[in-house]
Amino acid sequence: MDKNYQKKKRTGNLPPKSKTVPKTNAPVISEKPAIPWNSTVVLGIHAGIIVAFLLILRLNLMDLPLERDESAYAYLGQRAGEGLAPYRDFYEMKPPFLFYGYALLNAVFGYSAWGLRLTAWFLSLLICGGVYLTARALFGAKYGLLAALTMALISASPYVMMTFAESELLVMSLAIYGVWLLCLLLSKPGSSVRQERIRLVGAGVLIGSAVMVKQSAIFFLGFAAVVLVLLAEGNNFKARLGKLITSGLWFSLGAIAPVLVCLGIVWGFGVWEDFAFWNFEYPQLYTERKETLTWQTLLSVNFQQLIQDQVFLWVLGGLGLLALLLRLNEKRSIALLALTVFSFLTVVPGQRFYLHYWIQFVPIVAILLAHLFFQLEKLGQNVRFSSLKSLSTPLGFVVLFMVTGLSAPVWLQGESAAIMRKMFGSNPFVEDELVARLIDSSIQPNETVAVLGSEPQIYVYLKRKAPSRHFYTAFLSRQHRLTRSWHDEALQGLTTQKPDYVVFVLMPLSWMLRPDSNQGFYQNAYRWVMANYSPIAWADYEDVNNPTIVTDAAASTYQPRSSSYIMVMKRKN
Repeated sequence: MDKNYQKKKRTGNLPPKSKTVPKTNAPVISEKPAIPWNSTVVLGIHAGIIVAFLLILRLNLMDLPLERDESAYAYLGQRAGEGLAPYRDFYEMKPPFLFYGYALLNAVFGYSAWGLRLTAWFLSLLICGGVYLTARALFGAKYGLLAALTMALISASPYVMMTFAESELLVMSLAIYGVWLLCLLLSKPGSSVRQERIRLVGAGVLIGSAVMVKQSAIFFLGFAAVVLVLLAEGNNFKARLGKLITSGLWFSLGAIAPVLVCLGIVWGFGVWEDFAFWNFEYPQLYTERKETLTWQTLLSVNFQQLIQDQVFLWVLGGLGLLALLLRLNEKRSIALLALTVFSFLTVVPGQRFYLHYWIQFVPIVAILLAHLFFQLEKLGQNVRFSSLKSLSTPLGFVVLFMVTGLSAPVWLQGESAAIMRKMFGSNPFVEDELVARLIDSSIQPNETVAVLGSEPQIYVYLKRKAPSRHFYTAFLSRQHRLTRSWHDEALQGLTTQKPDYVVFVLMPLSWMLRPDSNQGFYQNAYRWVMANYSPIAWADYEDVNNPTIVTDAAASTYQPRSSSYIMVMKRKN
């Protein structure tokens, strides 16, 4: 035997003997990696789920009576669509995109109660889509779906006001897509220079357009600034500063474009002075605090109403924020924290914290909830919590559908009149619809209507115009340099046109009169109407939840029992 072999055998340096594998007739099976789903197919499936879910949640809420603000915006949009001059022929203390945005929505969905409900549904769907894309960019498609369905469920609570066509819906249907484009830049840093610039300009256009709908959206520019700082990378300070300046210029190029369009509209109509009054001077009067309630009380009361029936979703969103604070070493965590802070700041101006203001905040709640379950999955990478890796997503959807079931009595079986009375208290929104139906049953195509009180929904129901540009009488209650001339103009419009029907709403919330208010128009209009019109119907609010309705012959001699009532008057022959 070979001596070298014997030596290797003694020292143990022989290579291991090959093992003989027994032959078998079984076929050889080769394992192939799973083929991932096509991203377009996933997007289509998720979009279908979101649309169907939102439709199911909102079907029973489509017959809610119109409320004051959405009706005012629809009315203004109709006037803008007729080519009238903003701030001169009609007015509101918001930028021009509000008027033309609603003009477009009226044209697409119709100038009617049903049209406004479709508008609210469509804008809510756009917001759900933006939430989906944002969460998908940050956490992946399944968490995008979870965030979007959470957003849909939150929006189905009437107390969040997304069932009404509020201006904040239009704001967020623009701003959320600007947020998404900025988040794409964070999550996909390898984008080409051209893609990056397109996204920066697009984000600027969208957020800038949101600001030109309502001024409070300006806080989303703060979020954009934080993202631009996070994107400023380089080997040294000079390189990072150069990147920041370049990105900022491209974003600003997009953001300034809607501003220039709005200024072009103002210049084209020659309404510079009116524009300045309504966008700068009057808002300062409006935000003067005269309420007896403190801002802390208003915040507490409105927030409690906002989250009812969905407290669990808000708690999970809060836990998502806590998880965010524990991982602030990541850029997307910093960006999400910035989005949370600046979204909340949009609710603060005026310190009233009205329910519809929160529409600008609730998308981040849905995203934070998805972030919580995303972090649970990441925690599952730890051996001690490995079960969370596969359970986090199913757990998220189980929680979502559990809350859906718990809130079902509202979105599935809620009675519209009861919902409106619970939400809006002594506001006459239910009776406004009844009054409009009563007038509509007898009014002729060439006959006119005047609504004395801030109830523009009656104009929308009847598709009629106010006798003057002062269709919203709460604006006449503030003391300023134009108050007296406005009162004269409103009274002249009423007495000159001599409308066939007058709806006089003698309720505090409809006129917003204060101790310092000039009541000249209110008192003169009341005297003129009582001298020239006869009552044909009453809604007497002796019991706010069950007002007395009087019509036909009994209306002519009825005497109201309370100080709050609606008179429906017809002109004397």
